[in-house]
Amino acid sequence: AHGATARQVALAFLTREDGLFAIPKASSPAHAGDNAGAGDLRLSEAEIARLDAAFPLGPQPSFLPMI
Repeated sequence: AHGATARQVALAFLTREDGLFAIPKASSPAHAGDNAGAGDLRLSEAEIARLDAAFPLGPQPSFLPMI
C-alpha cells in the first residue's frame, strides 16, 4: 500500500511510538538506505492493528528485585 519494503514496514511498526527505537542491521550501503526509508513511513491505525494481531507481544518480563 505504501510502496515500502517489508524491512521498512517492520522498522516503522517497531518504532511507531515515541521513546522506542531499533538498531537494525545493515550489511551494505543499499541495506542501510532501505532501513533509512522507514523513517518517512507512517502506518495507519488499521495497519498497526493488523500487524499487532499477526505478531502479538509475548509475555512481559517478570519483575526481578535487585539483590
